Amino acid sequence: MEGEAEMKRTVGALGLLGLVCAVALPAASAATLWQPDLSKAKLEGVKGLYIQGKDTLTKADTSIPVSDLHFVIVTDNTLRQFGWLDGGDSAAAGEDPGDDTITGDDGSAPAMLLTGDPTWADVAIQARMVSLDQNSGAVSLVLRATPKTKTEDPDTRYELRYQSDGTSQLKSEIRDGIPANDTDTNVDQDGSTPRPISLRIMKVVNGKWKQLAQQDVATSKVYIPRINNLGVDHDTNKDPATADDGTEALTGGYFRFVAKGDQLTGFVSLDGKKWDEAIKATDSELKAGLVGFMHYDYHPMFKEILVEDAP
Repeated sequence: MEGEAEMKRTVGALGLLGLVCAVALPAASAATLWQPDLSKAKLEGVKGLYIQGKDTLTKADTSIPVSDLHFVIVTDNTLRQFGWLDGGDSAAAGEDPGDDTITGDDGSAPAMLLTGDPTWADVAIQARMVSLDQNSGAVSLVLRATPKTKTEDPDTRYELRYQSDGTSQLKSEIRDGIPANDTDTNVDQDGSTPRPISLRIMKVVNGKWKQLAQQDVATSKVYIPRINNLGVDHDTNKDPATADDGTEALTGGYFRFVAKGDQLTGFVSLDGKKWDEAIKATDSELKAGLVGFMHYDYHPMFKEILVEDAP
């Protein structure tokens, strides 16, 4: 009996050990295509980086103050955006005093970063994002973008866009009949000011825009992070009375954009672990291209950036 009991204990222990090992085994994951190390001072891309800034602001111009540059890693540990990729301030880009439908000195382009391989087709891009102390504007995750070498090159890409406030639009979007972001009933964290916020899936082909889908935050079945300045997810300060004092640590929310075949899907998360599908569209026009970020009339920050094969 004692030998039999010992055998049962041994078998039980082995079974438990096998269970623990099974749980501990890493789950199959998609191949990582780009995961930049933001602990470094220099951003590294895949097959280079294309960085576009409003007017003539470019990373290559060393005469421009770092605070005015686009897509640089913040290395000053005294700043609350330390360790983030700073998208730069694109206030009024594409609007007065700049018009994104005009090339040359009178034009003004949205800020944009592109990297990757033109053959990337079924791909997912995700990042934690926040808009540094700004309420009105738009920031997008980009997939299947046609490569560019200069601002004047025509734009072709898909976007998963976070858009806050109803007044910020590119001149080219107005020209092409894209509706204003004014249908949502969200209000600021203090409850006093209407602040329409939506997720949009956008397509631009040779500079011509089309909106493929829109989801307002107030009617969403899943929680969409409010990452604008007076959004509750902007920073660690949750007190509406002092929500915009500019001193609290930035938090933001997580956004993920997946293109697989003709399916375009946007996901959201507060912790980067549990993802909820928030918006979806179907479109087969763009087959492959680069990945990246776009923004206008905003000052977005990015971290925990990951590009991988679409699962």
